[in-house]
Amino acid sequence: MRRPLGPTLHTVRAATALARPRPAYVAGLRAAVATVVPLMAAQVLGTGGATWTSLGGFNGALADRGGPYRTRAMTMSAVALCCAGAMVIGTLASGHVALAIPLTFAVAFATCLGRAWGTPGVSVGGATLTTFVIALAVPASAGDGAFLRAGYEMAGGLWAMAVALVVWPLQPYRPARLAVAQSYRALAAYAADVALHLRATLDTDTSELPAGSAAVRTALEDARLALTQSRRGRPGTSGREERLVVLGEIVDQLFAHVVAIAEAIDSIHAVARVSSADAAVGTALDDITRTAHALAGAVETEGEPEPIAVPWNGDALRGAIAGAIAADPAAAVHYQQAAAVLDRGAQYAGVASVTVAALNAGHGAASPTPADVAGVPVAAVISEPDEPDSALTTLRAMLSWDSLIFRYALRVAVVTALAVALGDALGLKRGYWMTITVIVILQPYTGVTAQRALQRVVGTVLGGLLTAALGALFHDPRAILVLSFVFAAACVALLPVNYAAFSIFLTPTFVLLAEASAGDWHLASIRVLNTLLGGALALAGSRLLWPSPEKTRLPGFMAAALHANRDYLAAVVALFDDRSEAAGRALRGSRRRIGLATVNAEESFQRLLGESSGSGGRLASAMTFLTYTRRLTASIAALALARHSEQGGGSDGLRRFTDTATGVLADLAESIEGGRAPAPLPSALASEAARAREAGLPPLLRARLDRLARQIRLLHDAIGRWTLGEPDPASPP
Repeated sequence: MRRPLGPTLHTVRAATALARPRPAYVAGLRAAVATVVPLMAAQVLGTGGATWTSLGGFNGALADRGGPYRTRAMTMSAVALCCAGAMVIGTLASGHVALAIPLTFAVAFATCLGRAWGTPGVSVGGATLTTFVIALAVPASAGDGAFLRAGYEMAGGLWAMAVALVVWPLQPYRPARLAVAQSYRALAAYAADVALHLRATLDTDTSELPAGSAAVRTALEDARLALTQSRRGRPGTSGREERLVVLGEIVDQLFAHVVAIAEAIDSIHAVARVSSADAAVGTALDDITRTAHALAGAVETEGEPEPIAVPWNGDALRGAIAGAIAADPAAAVHYQQAAAVLDRGAQYAGVASVTVAALNAGHGAASPTPADVAGVPVAAVISEPDEPDSALTTLRAMLSWDSLIFRYALRVAVVTALAVALGDALGLKRGYWMTITVIVILQPYTGVTAQRALQRVVGTVLGGLLTAALGALFHDPRAILVLSFVFAAACVALLPVNYAAFSIFLTPTFVLLAEASAGDWHLASIRVLNTLLGGALALAGSRLLWPSPEKTRLPGFMAAALHANRDYLAAVVALFDDRSEAAGRALRGSRRRIGLATVNAEESFQRLLGESSGSGGRLASAMTFLTYTRRLTASIAALALARHSEQGGGSDGLRRFTDTATGVLADLAESIEGGRAPAPLPSALASEAARAREAGLPPLLRARLDRLARQIRLLHDAIGRWTLGEPDPASPP
């Protein structure tokens, strides 16, 4: 029998749970500098506009999530420009309720659709909507016009950019980088031990592989946990996070390949061993060791490292056993297997080399490398298509009732406009705090909204009490500046740990910034009242306006993304020889459906991340799934583009592979929906790619099939870990 208080107790536990990450002290101090220095300068210089300049600095500091300088500069510039525009529109509409309500609806709807573009979209949209609401609610004075306010806000945003990009750069992914680099070093140590073991057992039969696999597995789990923790407190994924996830998964795959090489060679009786072949294997393992060390150093490097070559594959081993195949076919089989594993391992290492270059350079383009993989340049193996209309495609996909983001944006727009109307009808003093509370509390999912509401309301009430107490003790402007600095630093530093703790210090921060010159410390009690009203509105909106049940959503969205990719792959192959515009439109329609399914899965994962406070095993598996689902889509799109670069007739060589691949994708989707482990990956997935090579397909198409097969294998591994609830040990590829 279900307990009536079960859901409520779960919400309370989730709202008060502390995440594992430590407080972001450096980010907090930097946000305080970006926020309080403009306030101090305005008071010292007597220029006015302290509230708007500080608000611009605070918005800019919150928008900086780390990453490449170019991406951060573009995001923070977009925040400053959009907030300045919102400041002008809000100020001009202030006092005109008939105009303000529909304008609030339109701005809220447009800014909330920004979630479709990940972390930058959330940062820009949230700051823009908050700035608009404040400008709308605070009437302009004689010396405080709309464009002057916008100028102050821009100045604060530019100051935040200077602090973030020049004075005090942020490195939020440093712990994840170090953890991933350590996993590559553990792999290098294990590969070196395996090479030493094989050389030492050249004349003996032994089945004991060297110890060290536990160290690699521990390092891999530490890397996955670090990546999961780095995601907490962030509204979405980023290119840098995605590349770190890929690099972490490649370590796992390379580890499995080293184990497979060791087992293949160790299976050969001592009398049948070929010294030249063993020497080639040892040399390859030494090369793997050096490559892993180079990758570890490159992952740790924040700047752009030297290109990492992958000069090894199975060719040297095949050459060494060329004359021994007839003498001992049984031993030759094991050596040939090891050579094939080396080829595939070289492909993964090549992808890691290009990925780490993109990680540090901040772009997704393939870097040149001197190494070829199985006769195909690494750049051809990993390259993904650029879609110039991707933003428009994403927006078109979002404007659908099936889109969670569309329903969320509509919900926020309705409730925010209602809050503006209610504040005016009731004559609430500082009613915009109620509206901001609605904006912050409302989430795309009802459960997260309830959790966020509890955290926000409790934190704000406690913060209001703290503000009231401090108001009785401090009245000096210098003391207020010090308190503003401390509160701004504390609220940003505590955001990754617990949202309620963040809200406790956010309350006095906004009170001080919004009313820096008013000296009205009774604002604390007003804020508590407005927060309670805003929390009630947000909860009512989440329950009554298109609620989104959440307990079982993620598996359904994951399965939908797989089904969409399966249909897209089938459509690409079916229309491979068709260069007509109608075929292009059909494929673009399939791609849009994938975009909707993937964004829904990403949003659902954000809900899961917000509710979970336990082990990161399933979270890490879900992150891997989302990363490789996006990459699978890009690889299928690359195959679609190959229609225009290859001669007709290639579809005959693709269909057999596609039949196998679509069957695997369908089984993976069914395993997610049914909560069962996926069926064993058919060996035909690799053999069909091999048959495609034998059928004489061009090198570009062979590279596309090899990449698709590799990504499907990685998805299979991730879903296996997801269904088990914890990471699996590495198994031979």
